[in-house]
Amino acid sequence: MTANRKPEASSKADKKTTTKKKTVTPRPDEMSEEVLAFITAIDDYKRINQRPFPNWSEVLEIVKTLGYERSAS
Repeated sequence: MTANRKPEASSKADKKTTTKKKTVTPRPDEMSEEVLAFITAIDDYKRINQRPFPNWSEVLEIVKTLGYERSAS
């Protein structure tokens, strides 16, 4: 008895190769003081509140503690 095999739709060789641009995260010495302050505030919040992923409301509160305010438009 022979096994029923489905024909392969395509092989890897048939697929077009796309080049994805690799995202490079800058080193701390390449970041502005503002960015480092934000990262530090987020890390402190996560550590103090034992939350690996703060939600957007929490991020907004963290940003406000750094002194950011909505500009009048």
